[in-house]
Amino acid sequence: MARWPRAGSLLRGLWDTSSATPPGAARDDAPVDPELADTDAAEARARRDALRPDPAKIGGVGDAPFAALPDAVTLFAARAERFDALAAGHPLGDYLRFLAALTRVQDSVRAALPPLPPPDEAALALRLQHAMPPLSPQDLDGDTAFAATLDALLRGIAALDAALVPDAARDAAARLAGRPAAERTALAAAVSAGATPVDHLAEAVFAAAALQVHLARRAATLDVGALHAVADGVCPACGSAPVASLVVGWTRASKARYCACPLCATQWNHVRVKCTACGATDSVLYHNVPEVSPDVAVETCGTCRSYIKHMQQHAEPRLDPVADDIASYALDLLIREDGFRRGGLNPMFV
Repeated sequence: MARWPRAGSLLRGLWDTSSATPPGAARDDAPVDPELADTDAAEARARRDALRPDPAKIGGVGDAPFAALPDAVTLFAARAERFDALAAGHPLGDYLRFLAALTRVQDSVRAALPPLPPPDEAALALRLQHAMPPLSPQDLDGDTAFAATLDALLRGIAALDAALVPDAARDAAARLAGRPAAERTALAAAVSAGATPVDHLAEAVFAAAALQVHLARRAATLDVGALHAVADGVCPACGSAPVASLVVGWTRASKARYCACPLCATQWNHVRVKCTACGATDSVLYHNVPEVSPDVAVETCGTCRSYIKHMQQHAEPRLDPVADDIASYALDLLIREDGFRRGGLNPMFV
């Protein structure tokens, strides 16, 4: 999939470290040093490193629920629309349009699949009893529902118009279709664990797409009240790392922060101004480039040197954690120059 352009050289000039403010600060009238706008890049970077978020401006959380399960019926159609909207005029437009087409295949597959067989209730109860996510990659081995989902998705990719799928992507899907079932399941399990083999990155996109459909359908059937915190940066439903965090505008959770799972699409409440990877609270900073996205920032942790995207969904409800994470790739390129590593997972981010 190397034919799609990289965003770094095209958007590098947009990086303005003087805009590094805690998420929501501009909307909350937090004080901003006006001299930042006039400093050179080196001085602005030094000033940015001295900024600290204000924990008092975390919004009204109220009785925010711990978790929200996905709506598998609307998830993929809405995400496809978001990919299409983001693709217009974007340096990664071709790749975003390909992902829009892939996401529409996901939606078609979801709609055509038969109901899932009932889960192993005893296994679910045992995992919950031991503070483990109820869904596990181990369940994929011998799971005929997942195998059927992957088969249907690969057929859907093969049927797409050639203009939507580059040859390299089509070849990768064909290679995955030709692999033994055990190898395909192993690849999906590796994607779930965030350990995708580098020599199978292209095939992994399609394994991940099937996994998203399967796990979103599974997660939608869980008892949300039975979910509980597992650990920092761990989805309480399937155990994945988050793709991003969102400040939501839900009625019961106005401006509360939720981490979003890239696989099962479950969202879970997480304290604001707290690292999603290590739980540190004393070295968290926020950086954004309004020209890339006015509602997407990067949250960095000086303790573990990780970062994650932080999205103001309460201000822009159309934000999708998977799609907008990819569309804001310029932020990844630039923050990595400062030695930060990605603290989340986006299996479509290749």
